[in-house]
Amino acid sequence: MSNLKTSTTLEFTHSHPHINALLALIQPLEDLASLLALGGWDQQTAMPRNAGETRAQQFATLQGIYHERLTSPKIGELLAELEPIMHEETFQDADRGLVRQVRRTYDQATKLPPELVVEATLVSSLSLEAWLKARDKQDFSIFAPFLERTVAIQREIADHLGYTETRYDALLDQFEPGLTSRQVEEWFAPVRTASTVLLKRINEHGSTIDTACVHGDFSLKAQEQLCESVLKVMGYDLQSGQITRSVHPFTTSLGSPSDVRLTVRYDDHYLPMSLMAAMHEGGHALYEQGVAPGIARTLLAHGTSLGIHESQSRLWENVVGRSAAFWQGQYHLLRASFPEIAEQYSVETFARALNHVQPSLIRVEADEVTYNLHILIRFELEKDLINGNLTVADLPAAWNAKYQEYLGLTPANDVDGVLQDVHWTSNIGYFPTYTLGNLYAAQISYTLRTVFPDFDQRLANGETSFLREWLRENIHQYGASLLPDEVIKQATGESLNPQYFVRYLTEKIERAYDLPQE
Repeated sequence: MSNLKTSTTLEFTHSHPHINALLALIQPLEDLASLLALGGWDQQTAMPRNAGETRAQQFATLQGIYHERLTSPKIGELLAELEPIMHEETFQDADRGLVRQVRRTYDQATKLPPELVVEATLVSSLSLEAWLKARDKQDFSIFAPFLERTVAIQREIADHLGYTETRYDALLDQFEPGLTSRQVEEWFAPVRTASTVLLKRINEHGSTIDTACVHGDFSLKAQEQLCESVLKVMGYDLQSGQITRSVHPFTTSLGSPSDVRLTVRYDDHYLPMSLMAAMHEGGHALYEQGVAPGIARTLLAHGTSLGIHESQSRLWENVVGRSAAFWQGQYHLLRASFPEIAEQYSVETFARALNHVQPSLIRVEADEVTYNLHILIRFELEKDLINGNLTVADLPAAWNAKYQEYLGLTPANDVDGVLQDVHWTSNIGYFPTYTLGNLYAAQISYTLRTVFPDFDQRLANGETSFLREWLRENIHQYGASLLPDEVIKQATGESLNPQYFVRYLTEKIERAYDLPQE
């Protein structure tokens, strides 16, 4: 493992006129982006249902203004002047990251016709409303016309952006720079094998896990109390954040670490739905709140990629949140909200229940063994949609067939099937980053246990700040000033290696189910 960087403060070189000129153009753009994010937050949490069409027009207007300003020739001229001199010692890492990120964003934006950008925004907002209605009615046909238009728009976007092998690669690159279908397939292959082998071993061994403690009647108020308590223990700053409910949990940052909000979804009869969602979104939120204040209101004030971002949520949710060590240190929080569980069940029983493996239909509730199979299904489906090998009309049947093939289950309705994820209301190419997040998280976890040999004991003692501060120092503070591969190399000493996840998952499930080691 390479030497890790010591704490630093990212700042721009404000003494350089070109950097100041670039910031003067970019910071107002980030303000516009934050208003768009605020509108999206409101749309999914508090907006009146009848306001959907008006909100869609508002989004389209703001996005049109954003795109017009982003593609200003002045930005291109400044980049052309700055790029040849960025190697000079006068400039800071933040300057270099800013120029690189603005160049990438500017080049992508200038390839897209303004009318396509506006239409994509309008269709996305209307699609969300149609998706919510379709879920209420359990009827995919309500959403299908909007998804057809989204697929067509995404194909156009891919064609404008350009690609080497397939259209889908152009969309992947938007969420994970440089990622291709070929690379996804290479990284996912050992994950698929490990997951299916573990499922088979569990079934053949016949061991079971008692999950009675996480099923029952759980009041909303008590769940909210528990989720907030756990988020505070993680280090989520409510003075710079907010927690509310939505149909699909998500986190949004409004341009700086001082306003990072998250949502949770609750189930009256299944406690992990809210608890694991809170820890998952909390991981995202800590990343955004940990960005260096000096790069606020710029394109750098966010995670460097969705894969790295997802590593933070999966690290807190799975590596920490499903561990007996964490709950040994935090069982008092469960006792305060649900004393009947804490009195009747031991910490070990509760933690084991959180690691129960059972093929299911819903991705966000999936266990660690089957989760990546859910992602693989979506990856294959949306790749076929974009590359022209699958029509929207045939999507529900294709979805159901793949669930039967990979998990041995068939959805009884569209809500538990093709309508369960919100992502296809706005974009395509996002899903593979979830599995990338799992791979990154496992590799980071291995490094953490090297840096902190007493990792579990610290968690069992109720400590979490050591973890949060290490992540902030080695990952969070840099925002998007480093590329994903630079981040993982800096944090762990090497590029992404899926074998860390294979080892992590295998060892964890062997312990949970008392499987004989192979």
